[in-house]
Amino acid sequence: MEATMTMLPEALPIVKSSLALKRKSLEFNLSHYRTRLNAFETQYQMSSEQFAERYRTGELGDDPEWFDWEFVLDAYQETSRQLELLGSVRI
Repeated sequence: MEATMTMLPEALPIVKSSLALKRKSLEFNLSHYRTRLNAFETQYQMSSEQFAERYRTGELGDDPEWFDWEFVLDAYQETSRQLELLGSVRI
C-alpha cells in the first residue's frame, strides 16, 4: 500500500533533512545494538538467533542477563525494520 503526502514546496527541504537525520539516528542506534549483540554472542558462545530460540522455549531460565539480551535483540530488530521502512520513502 502506498500513501501520498502533500506539502508546500518550501517544506520539502525540511522534510528531506528530517528524514536524513532520522536515518542517521537509526543507523547509529543499529550499530550500537549490533555491538552489544556481538558482546553477548561472544560471551555466551551462541548467536542471537540461537539465544532467541532457546530463550523462547524456556531452556535458558530467567537470568536477568537474558532479559538484557532480549531487549537489545528486540531493539535491533525494530530499528532494522524502521530503517527498511525509511528506505521505502520516495520524495
